[in-house]
Amino acid sequence: MSDYKKTKKNKEKRNNIVPFKKDLQVLNVDNSIDVKQAEVDRINNHAREVFKKLEEFADNCKISNSEVWYSILFFAKQRAIHSIPYANFKINDEGSTKEITENFKEFYSENFPELFVENNNNRTLN
Repeated sequence: MSDYKKTKKNKEKRNNIVPFKKDLQVLNVDNSIDVKQAEVDRINNHAREVFKKLEEFADNCKISNSEVWYSILFFAKQRAIHSIPYANFKINDEGSTKEITENFKEFYSENFPELFVENNNNRTLN
Protein backbone atom coordinates (compact mmCIF):
# COMPACT_ATOMS: atom_id res chain seq x y z
CA MET A 1 0.00 0.00 0.00
CA SER A 2 1.26 3.43 -0.76
CA ASP A 3 2.10 5.92 1.96
CA TYR A 4 -0.74 8.13 0.74
CA LYS A 5 -3.39 5.45 1.39
CA LYS A 6 -1.95 4.59 4.81
CA THR A 7 -2.04 8.19 6.01
CA LYS A 8 -5.52 8.70 4.57
CA LYS A 9 -6.88 5.64 6.48
CA ASN A 10 -5.25 6.78 9.74
CA LYS A 11 -6.79 10.24 9.41
CA GLU A 12 -10.24 8.78 8.76
CA LYS A 13 -10.06 6.59 11.85
CA ARG A 14 -9.15 9.53 14.03
CA ASN A 15 -11.97 11.64 12.69
CA ASN A 16 -14.61 8.93 13.17
CA ILE A 17 -14.25 8.83 16.95
CA VAL A 18 -17.44 10.03 18.59
CA PRO A 19 -17.40 10.62 22.37
CA PHE A 20 -20.26 9.05 24.28
CA LYS A 21 -20.59 12.00 26.62
CA LYS A 22 -19.26 15.37 25.60
CA ASP A 23 -19.25 16.76 29.15
CA LEU A 24 -17.73 13.67 30.77
CA GLN A 25 -15.75 14.49 33.89
CA VAL A 26 -13.31 12.12 35.52
CA LEU A 27 -13.72 12.11 39.27
CA ASN A 28 -10.91 11.13 41.56
CA VAL A 29 -12.48 9.01 44.26
CA ASP A 30 -10.28 8.39 47.25
CA ASN A 31 -12.43 5.67 48.80
CA SER A 32 -14.72 3.90 46.37
CA ILE A 33 -16.21 1.77 49.17
CA ASP A 34 -17.62 4.86 50.88
CA VAL A 35 -19.04 6.12 47.59
CA LYS A 36 -20.64 2.74 46.88
CA GLN A 37 -22.10 2.53 50.39
CA ALA A 38 -23.48 6.06 50.09
CA GLU A 39 -25.13 5.12 46.79
CA VAL A 40 -26.57 1.89 48.27
CA ASP A 41 -27.96 3.89 51.21
CA ARG A 42 -29.51 6.41 48.80
CA ILE A 43 -31.15 3.57 46.81
CA ASN A 44 -32.44 1.90 49.99
CA ASN A 45 -33.94 5.16 51.29
CA HIS A 46 -35.64 5.83 47.97
CA ALA A 47 -36.98 2.25 47.82
CA ARG A 48 -38.37 2.58 51.36
CA GLU A 49 -40.22 5.77 50.39
CA VAL A 50 -41.61 4.16 47.24
CA PHE A 51 -42.78 1.08 49.12
CA LYS A 52 -44.41 3.15 51.87
CA LYS A 53 -46.50 4.76 49.13
CA LEU A 54 -47.19 1.34 47.60
CA GLU A 55 -48.30 0.04 50.99
CA GLU A 56 -50.76 2.94 51.34
CA PHE A 57 -51.97 2.23 47.81
CA ALA A 58 -52.40 -1.50 48.58
CA ASP A 59 -54.37 -0.73 51.74
CA ASN A 60 -56.79 1.43 49.75
CA CYS A 61 -57.38 -1.09 46.96
CA LYS A 62 -60.66 -2.94 46.79
CA ILE A 63 -59.02 -6.32 46.18
CA SER A 64 -57.01 -8.35 48.66
CA ASN A 65 -53.56 -7.21 49.73
CA SER A 66 -52.04 -10.46 48.55
CA GLU A 67 -53.22 -9.82 44.98
CA VAL A 68 -51.85 -6.27 45.05
CA TRP A 69 -48.46 -7.37 46.36
CA TYR A 70 -48.32 -10.24 43.87
CA SER A 71 -48.82 -7.73 41.04
CA ILE A 72 -46.16 -5.41 42.44
CA LEU A 73 -43.71 -8.31 42.84
CA PHE A 74 -44.53 -9.58 39.34
CA PHE A 75 -43.83 -6.21 37.70
CA ALA A 76 -40.66 -5.68 39.76
CA LYS A 77 -39.29 -9.08 38.71
CA GLN A 78 -40.36 -8.56 35.12
CA ARG A 79 -38.59 -5.20 34.98
CA ALA A 80 -35.48 -6.72 36.57
CA ILE A 81 -35.28 -9.68 34.19
CA HIS A 82 -35.57 -7.35 31.20
CA SER A 83 -33.08 -4.81 32.57
CA ILE A 84 -30.17 -6.98 33.70
CA PRO A 85 -28.45 -10.09 32.32
CA TYR A 86 -30.28 -13.32 33.14
CA ALA A 87 -27.40 -14.70 35.20
CA ASN A 88 -27.46 -11.62 37.44
CA PHE A 89 -31.25 -11.82 37.71
CA LYS A 90 -31.13 -15.48 38.71
CA ILE A 91 -28.46 -14.87 41.35
CA ASN A 92 -30.30 -11.82 42.72
CA ASP A 93 -33.67 -13.57 42.71
CA GLU A 94 -32.43 -16.67 44.53
CA GLY A 95 -30.27 -14.66 46.94
CA SER A 96 -32.97 -12.17 47.86
CA THR A 97 -35.59 -14.90 48.30
CA LYS A 98 -33.28 -16.84 50.62
CA GLU A 99 -32.33 -13.71 52.59
CA ILE A 100 -35.93 -12.55 53.00
CA THR A 101 -37.06 -16.01 54.09
CA GLU A 102 -34.26 -16.24 56.65
CA ASN A 103 -35.05 -12.75 58.00
CA PHE A 104 -38.75 -13.66 58.27
CA LYS A 105 -37.94 -16.92 60.05
CA GLU A 106 -35.58 -15.16 62.46
CA PHE A 107 -38.16 -12.43 63.21
CA TYR A 108 -40.85 -14.98 64.00
CA SER A 109 -38.57 -17.18 66.10
CA GLU A 110 -37.51 -14.17 68.20
CA ASN A 111 -40.96 -12.62 68.62
CA PHE A 112 -43.19 -15.71 68.60
CA PRO A 113 -41.20 -18.67 69.95
CA GLU A 114 -44.42 -20.50 70.86
CA LEU A 115 -45.11 -21.07 67.15
CA PHE A 116 -42.03 -23.24 66.72
CA VAL A 117 -41.96 -26.89 67.67
CA GLU A 118 -38.72 -28.67 68.40
CA ASN A 119 -37.95 -31.31 65.84
CA ASN A 120 -37.00 -34.46 67.73
CA ASN A 121 -35.91 -37.23 65.41
CA ASN A 122 -35.44 -39.62 68.32
CA ARG A 123 -38.81 -41.29 67.94
CA THR A 124 -38.67 -44.75 69.38
CA LEU A 125 -41.29 -47.13 70.63
CA ASN A 126 -41.05 -47.87 74.31
